[in-house]
Amino acid sequence: MRATFIIIVCALLSSAASAAETKMSPADVAKTMSLMERWIGGNYSTQKQFDADQVSTKPDTEKHRLMFQLFKRVDAPRLPGVVFFEQGSRDGSADPDMIWRSALIQLLPDEKLGVVRYRELSFKDQKAWHNAHKTPAKFKELTPDQVTWDASCDFRVTLNATGDEIAGPIPKMQCSRMNDGTGERMYADDKIVVKPGEFWFLGRYVNAKGEHVWGNESNELNKLVKFADVP
Repeated sequence: MRATFIIIVCALLSSAASAAETKMSPADVAKTMSLMERWIGGNYSTQKQFDADQVSTKPDTEKHRLMFQLFKRVDAPRLPGVVFFEQGSRDGSADPDMIWRSALIQLLPDEKLGVVRYRELSFKDQKAWHNAHKTPAKFKELTPDQVTWDASCDFRVTLNATGDEIAGPIPKMQCSRMNDGTGERMYADDKIVVKPGEFWFLGRYVNAKGEHVWGNESNELNKLVKFADVP
């Protein structure tokens, strides 16, 4: 019984130590904000990963799809933090028919938790914001009531010890949405990794039992790699 008690106490102490290690100082929170602002912008694609998967022997459920994404820092004075415009398209073009997502990323310092919050904001009228990065003055009039977000879906990211990678998850089983196919609630199983010229994300959902229901079934993250600046 004593041995079991010691093992449990050690495990709890180890867990507490790990949690403490991931909490950044206010100075490191500020540094992480600055690095993300410098690292994220650009045109990205998963072309390299997609090509490698196509010639691999992986099952189709573990092959990553081809994605194109742009990130552009914008001046949106009515929104706090650092704001990026993000846009995904099927072929990397600005053709509105090929754009499947236009949204915002908001980076917010959270000194209490010792993390940076990476928040995704959706436009209520998404089509009206397609290619908005080409008219940056438009963001100066953007107001919070034109977007929606769910703070429980924030990624909580920290800088690693060597200062060359920022990563963190959405807290498990907190961020949810309804599965359009089944009508059941599903939960985000997601994390991001940000490095100079690279943006990785897991991007999948599980059910209440923790079983995979949407997204790539591999544990390998989707790997967006920068190939050009955004004009």
